[in-house]
Amino acid sequence: MSSSSSSTSNISDMSSEDLDEFFAEELEESFDFQGYQFQLIRRRSLSEEEDSDSNSSSSLIEAVNLRLQNSDWCTCEHCQLMDRDVECICCHEVPQIISENQQVFEEENLSEPISCVTNNPGFKAVCLNRWVLEAAWFQYRQYYGNKTLYQGPEHKRKRHIAYRQLVRLCWGVLGKEIRVVLPSCAVMCIRAHFPPPGLEEDFEYTGFLYADE
Repeated sequence: MSSSSSSTSNISDMSSEDLDEFFAEELEESFDFQGYQFQLIRRRSLSEEEDSDSNSSSSLIEAVNLRLQNSDWCTCEHCQLMDRDVECICCHEVPQIISENQQVFEEENLSEPISCVTNNPGFKAVCLNRWVLEAAWFQYRQYYGNKTLYQGPEHKRKRHIAYRQLVRLCWGVLGKEIRVVLPSCAVMCIRAHFPPPGLEEDFEYTGFLYADE
């Protein structure tokens, strides 16, 4: 009882400002308030989200287009700028080729790691040897029969088979209509070994195409 009277007496002696502070402290202790617990959170509007998505897409497109402007993306030092951004890829960016190069390096006890797929002895034997490509072509024809996927001049046929050989070497067997982008260094090396007739400035190549193109 004495404590209640003492508390009442103390309150009566307080100024209005002291009273406000006193009751605020009492209220906070009673409900155990935590700072910012009930602070309103501002949510992004639909238009803001669309703008954010648009900016992200623009940044991605800009990054992709940069590959057509320079060859900074190449680290094997054998790539060249291609006609399409999707083709501007280095062999050091392809996990399957990296794995193949590492496997050959270990199995063949090479003195140093393979710096580019075009330096891989397997690539040279399987993709650039004209007798190997000729044998692969007959096997290709036997498999597809008269409905072979390719008909054309010999130089184009050899490039076509060489690309397939590289896929077999590094990816194995792909499913129907599944295509992979080959690195620029490998494509340019194959083109250099089996060029079309005429002047180099007049050469025209189809390049990579998706299955639905």
